[in-house]
Amino acid sequence: MKNSNIKKLIFILLFLLIFLLTLNKFHFLKKVNQEDILYGQWYYPSDTNVTITAKSTVGIQYIENTRWRCVNPDYIGDNARTSVALLKVHKAGSTTIASILYRFGIRRRLSFIMQKDNTHQFWPKTIDKAYKGFYPACRDDKYDILNIHSRYNGRDILTKYMREDTYVIAPLRHPMDQMMSGLNYYGYINKLKKMGKTIEEFLDNPNILTNDPLVMRLVWNSMSSVIGLDDFDIPKGSKKSYLISTPKYIKEIDRFLNWTEENIDFFLIREKFDESLILLKDRLGWRIEDLVYFSLNTAAEPPKRNRRDTNRLRIKTEEFSYIDYLLYERMKLKLDRMIEEKGAELEVEVSKLRSLNKEFSEYCLDNVEIDPTLYGAVNILDNRVKDVRRDDICCHETAINELPYVEEVKKYMKKSCVRF
Repeated sequence: MKNSNIKKLIFILLFLLIFLLTLNKFHFLKKVNQEDILYGQWYYPSDTNVTITAKSTVGIQYIENTRWRCVNPDYIGDNARTSVALLKVHKAGSTTIASILYRFGIRRRLSFIMQKDNTHQFWPKTIDKAYKGFYPACRDDKYDILNIHSRYNGRDILTKYMREDTYVIAPLRHPMDQMMSGLNYYGYINKLKKMGKTIEEFLDNPNILTNDPLVMRLVWNSMSSVIGLDDFDIPKGSKKSYLISTPKYIKEIDRFLNWTEENIDFFLIREKFDESLILLKDRLGWRIEDLVYFSLNTAAEPPKRNRRDTNRLRIKTEEFSYIDYLLYERMKLKLDRMIEEKGAELEVEVSKLRSLNKEFSEYCLDNVEIDPTLYGAVNILDNRVKDVRRDDICCHETAINELPYVEEVKKYMKKSCVRF
């Protein structure tokens, strides 16, 4: 009897020991899962083979694949900036930059300026004119990120809604390429062809397309318009270019260009996109892994022109969008100086970013093909995620196009910045 009791006691002790060991083994993972679900954070276990998932608002799961693909939001550097305003310039690579900002902000529970209604942009309005029915900020009454199309009217206006240390950035593109991309994307090239008119004829006489009130806003000094030109005493709309090159307006144009340098912290140049991102990373204090991207909203077949036509069009465009040319050349020269100052170190980081992009693309994407459902008068390329990766949130958030991503961000803001 005594031996029997001892055996029972040993059995109970062994059972308790196994139970406690089991509880201890899974306690840490259980805690991480709860935090993931509550805060939408990304978890990096010491064992890279461990996979932890949690369902999101759109049926996608957070799945860990490597240490860099989904950057841990708990580590962004001691001096990292988390408040950024992107001035979305049409057809200058801003959709790709916006995707980077969406991913950075959601993973860190930051606030986005986002309207509750069905609109996905404020442009051509300014933020103060569009401020009605915004989702409330995640914490206090200030927003962290702006990356929806709008017109900029100065830092003093912006910081009524965003934090005082908000870093303001804007992309620029060669004015001829930017204008051609816009004319193509919005269908104006097709309209001109149906009318038997050339682009050069349109630049000489913009009134050809006056039935569309937005055409001039989209192509005439449109980059300058987005970042504040409308608030300066310079002829707008279809005025002939010679008006703004007279001495009366040269002084005002120079005032505008100086104002941009005072009110915008950094200009990215589309033709040197990766170099711009690395330099921006340095100024924001981010990690290079935060910059991984797939190109978005890209035309499948951009217009082709021979060299002679291109040179003639370049001259016409310079006359037509004179202010955009001055702005672009000034900021490109400034970026070139930054690139030269960073030297070989920049080349190494650009190479690393491109390698990460290539590796991630091979991991995530099946192919890049035309999607007829995407907005635009031309065929737009769509990043198709592999079937085996369709539940991978890292692939999903990097490949998703702008409009569906905006809807996801609205859901995120509606839930007071909780991802799940």
